[in-house]
Amino acid sequence: MAQQPNVEISPWDLPAPVLEPPPARRQRTRRPGVILTPDDKPKDPRFGTPGPDTGFALRIIRHAGVAEDDPRLRTVLAALMGARASHFGRAPTRYDLDVALELVGLGEKRSEELDARRERWLDALSHERPPGRTAVAEAGEELYRPLKR
Repeated sequence: MAQQPNVEISPWDLPAPVLEPPPARRQRTRRPGVILTPDDKPKDPRFGTPGPDTGFALRIIRHAGVAEDDPRLRTVLAALMGARASHFGRAPTRYDLDVALELVGLGEKRSEELDARRERWLDALSHERPPGRTAVAEAGEELYRPLKR
């Protein structure tokens, strides 16, 4: 509508200009612990190696058809597989499952000592945070050895 000539309009009464929104910002926020590039990986040995989630290890265990179907055993196997894969800087594989099965005494080598160790690891599972910490700690360097075929 046109303005009448006898009515003065102040600058505050004029319509405000509509600003165009700025372009979206890139998601490059620096949050602690988020590794976006290889250079972001901590270099200090105290930080360890960031590892993949053990959910993929559970999937490998499910598809491998482990003889004993105990949820506690799957948790211990996944923890061992995740620690081994993280040590080598990759996702868990079937070979990690083979090593984990050897460590808990369900592989080709079976002994009463391995069975007792497996039972100790399974009993400690309910008291651990994160689950499988005792198994990974007690396995030590044996966890990172290559699988002998």
